[in-house]
Amino acid sequence: MNPMNMGMMNNNPMNQMSMGMMNQMNMGMMNQMNQMNQMNMMNQMNQMNQMNMMNQMNQMNQINMMNQMKMMNQMNMVNQINNNQFNLAVKRLQKEFMLCSNDEELKGLGCQFQMENNYFTWRVTLKGPENTPYQGGIFTIKITFPMNYPKAGPEFKFLNQIYHLNVDFTDQTDKTKLGHICLNFLNEWTSTGRVVEKPCYGVKQALIDIFCLFYNQNIKSAYSPVMAQEYQNNRNQFNSKAKEYTQKYAKSAKFV
Repeated sequence: MNPMNMGMMNNNPMNQMSMGMMNQMNMGMMNQMNQMNQMNMMNQMNQMNQMNMMNQMNQMNQINMMNQMKMMNQMNMVNQINNNQFNLAVKRLQKEFMLCSNDEELKGLGCQFQMENNYFTWRVTLKGPENTPYQGGIFTIKITFPMNYPKAGPEFKFLNQIYHLNVDFTDQTDKTKLGHICLNFLNEWTSTGRVVEKPCYGVKQALIDIFCLFYNQNIKSAYSPVMAQEYQNNRNQFNSKAKEYTQKYAKSAKFV
């Protein structure tokens, strides 16, 4: 083509407008393509984030399931151990109850045994010995055995109110402490978890030691300093109160 004609075409306003429009269209298409690419990249990133979140959730679920399975296994083991301990305790208490009930030395102390609905709670009577302020009294001891007996010792409590240095009736508002007995054998048995291998020996020894407390009170282990001072300085007054309590609270066994 003649260069002059080409120059005329380039100088033609219509041709210039057409070229401008084409350039604008090309730019618009490029912008749209860029926007589409950006949207595609954002969608891909969202999908990747969702996949990562799902993977993390799956991992967390797997970890939770593993932890739950471990906890269930541990609970099953604990339950199995508890069941075994419970069965051993029941067998031991059945045998021990029969031995204690038929023990001649305990019968000589006036002991009578009663087992409550479960094997783990006994009530035992002791007769107040002669020539003591507790003479003529019938005192009831409640024995509560733990589920893992004999690995842990039982709790002994007086159910009758008694005026005695080593039996706790000082705080009438706290029912859980009423009747607790301060006795070395009981404290060691309960706190140390010492196993008494020979059936009946532990309960028998505890009842004999409690019976001895009727004769010899331990002023060093007194629950009430006021009572300890009275026992030491005015024994007649102390004995008079002990007799009064015996007549008032220990005239009959507290069996159910």
